[in-house]
Amino acid sequence: MQPSDRLFVAVPAPPSVISSAESWVLRLKDRFTFAKWVLPQDLHLTLQFLGDVARDRTERIAQAIAQAAKDTAPFSLHFQGLGVFGKPNAPSVLWAGVQGEVEKLGQLQRRIVDAMEPLGFAAEKRPYKPHLTLARKFTGPAGSHAAMLDVALPDEWQTPWRVKETVLYRSRLGRRPMYERVASFPLG
Repeated sequence: MQPSDRLFVAVPAPPSVISSAESWVLRLKDRFTFAKWVLPQDLHLTLQFLGDVARDRTERIAQAIAQAAKDTAPFSLHFQGLGVFGKPNAPSVLWAGVQGEVEKLGQLQRRIVDAMEPLGFAAEKRPYKPHLTLARKFTGPAGSHAAMLDVALPDEWQTPWRVKETVLYRSRLGRRPMYERVASFPLG
């Protein structure tokens, strides 16, 4: 059997968010119970999940991502507000919202999806909803998560930053950090 990697394409969170995430998340952990909090180094905006991919396909995937990235000019984003996915009483995901040139992020995501399609990777059926996943699987008392939606993000998160690259990541289940850069692709 051929060796494979679990791969996805994403925009990494900026250094300002990563450096402030640990102390901010520690304060949230004291108030809101989730089974798993994302490590600061693992914070990212997913563009497309590729799944388990044979390693001999990585080079063609990287070439396609490089072209899609080259066709996209750098753009500006910032984070604003918290939200949840899943059941209202027991959310599955806590996330930070994305603001700024979100339409340009959507264009990049479509270019990545279009570049991956000829390589056998289908687009998701649901519409793209960019978000920064912070935690998974709420385990606190039912409904007690509602107060978290009023928590303000750190100032560094609300400050616009330039998206200048996209990254092909490999998931390393059970390791910390869990996501490892396979290759980076500059925009523009």
